[in-house]
Amino acid sequence: MAYLILFLVVSGIVLNRLSRRYTLLGVTYSREISKRLLEIGEDFHITTVVENRKFLPVTFLQIIERFPAGIEYRFRADQSKSREFLYHTITMFLLPFQRIKRVYTATCNKRGRYIFEDVSIIGGDLLGLNTFVKSIRYSQEIVVLPEPVDLENELIPYGNYNGNLSVQRWIIDDPTMIIGIKEYTGLESAKTIHWPSSLRTGNLMVKKFDFTMENTAMIILNVECDKPFWVGVKPDDIERCISITRGVMEKFESMGIPYGFATNSILYGLPASRNIIYPSSGPAHLEELLECLGRVSYSISLTFEELLLSLNTRDIKCSTYVIITPEVLESYVEPINNLGSELEEVILISIKDVNLEFISQDVLKYLDGGVEYVYTIPQDNK
Repeated sequence: MAYLILFLVVSGIVLNRLSRRYTLLGVTYSREISKRLLEIGEDFHITTVVENRKFLPVTFLQIIERFPAGIEYRFRADQSKSREFLYHTITMFLLPFQRIKRVYTATCNKRGRYIFEDVSIIGGDLLGLNTFVKSIRYSQEIVVLPEPVDLENELIPYGNYNGNLSVQRWIIDDPTMIIGIKEYTGLESAKTIHWPSSLRTGNLMVKKFDFTMENTAMIILNVECDKPFWVGVKPDDIERCISITRGVMEKFESMGIPYGFATNSILYGLPASRNIIYPSSGPAHLEELLECLGRVSYSISLTFEELLLSLNTRDIKCSTYVIITPEVLESYVEPINNLGSELEEVILISIKDVNLEFISQDVLKYLDGGVEYVYTIPQDNK
């Protein structure tokens, strides 16, 4: 009996020393995120795979993942939150050559860029006397897009509070060539209906136009709210401008009109050169611009006036400028009026009616008439 006890003690000591030496050897961790671009409130999946690739078991293994605080799990999970981060903890026992895969459903309720980075792996020896830590760095991110806006119902022409003028006034309706016929979607103007095709098919059909590069639009998002900009940052107004900008992009995309994008915001995770994107159209172009909107910050790289000067120095042929701004500062009046006299059409959308009375009649002016909006903070957790 004594020999058996001695044998067990010696075996335990040997096994514990082996486990202590090789606790985290052969233990691997991987993570996948199901989507890169998300709508607010849209579900996505976080898949983690932990594997023990050795003969010895791991009697205690703990995975601690550090996620952005804006992530919310749909179902119960072992988590704790700080102001900036969410810590998700997984504890398990791994047999030799065992592989464990877990899938978690999560969501984000605020626009912004979310970064998934650090993972800590903690392993314990056979007797639980010692623990060992290994850190893994990841570089994964998702971008949550702004909420869409129904322009027709939520914008009010300045000076006309009794009813909305159609946003169709923005649309460049001087195409150079009819390239085909398509089914009516409800967005096209009635004058584009092709009656012979409609009678032949039994459905309303409209003409499909091709536009030249001279018939294009540049959408300008201004996030400067005061001079200097850091004195009066207004997150509510900026978020509303971002959502309206998305509505404008989708409007032009639905009409097949080439459109570009420019902003004076610092875009999280993108170089400064991406602040101006040349006109184009198509699903890939729209997705690229919507991603930029998801990355918009409240900090600026240049003033609104400097942004307009920068556009003037580039070879961008646009007949229409659409300017979206929290308000019109006094220093904006002259450059906007100059644009109104130089371009075929300038559309100004402002959250507030400050200084709009000084803007030229050549400029189409709109105010935000949508329902009360909720303040959301963009996320950029590094």
